[in-house]
Amino acid sequence: MPPDQTTTAAASESAIAPGETLAQLIALDQQAIAMAEQARQHEQLDPAVAELAEQISMHHRRNLTQTRALGDAEALDVTDTPAVRNQRSEEEKRLKALAELDADAYQRGYLDAVVETHEQALALIDKHLQGSDRDVIRAHLERTRGNYEDHMKAAMALRDN
Repeated sequence: MPPDQTTTAAASESAIAPGETLAQLIALDQQAIAMAEQARQHEQLDPAVAELAEQISMHHRRNLTQTRALGDAEALDVTDTPAVRNQRSEEEKRLKALAELDADAYQRGYLDAVVETHEQALALIDKHLQGSDRDVIRAHLERTRGNYEDHMKAAMALRDN
């Protein structure tokens, strides 16, 4: 195969369908919201951790709305793929494990989970940024990335104090 066809074939293989990108963002936002809502129900959180959970819930709800609107505006097929279903299954396990922690361990467990899930989200977003050729989706990914990074840094600061 001539070099130009090989390059084109490799690029199309690494491209991620825009609908899948948005489906994964939706799942990530729902995961962050579910964890934040669970944390907000704990009465023994430090005020700063409770405020972080509130911010995470608010920011990810807004991003979820924006992601869905983008999918509608771009007429994308935003459906759960096996990767998204696996992501959701892992989140259910994480939420259950967090819920089983005693009050003293919960706050640390929540902050650890925020850091871990936001690191995973950043890696996934970076992968999608590299694989996306649509400017509108890239712009949304970049905005979304900023939220995840801010939340991760805030959780790390609270956890490491």
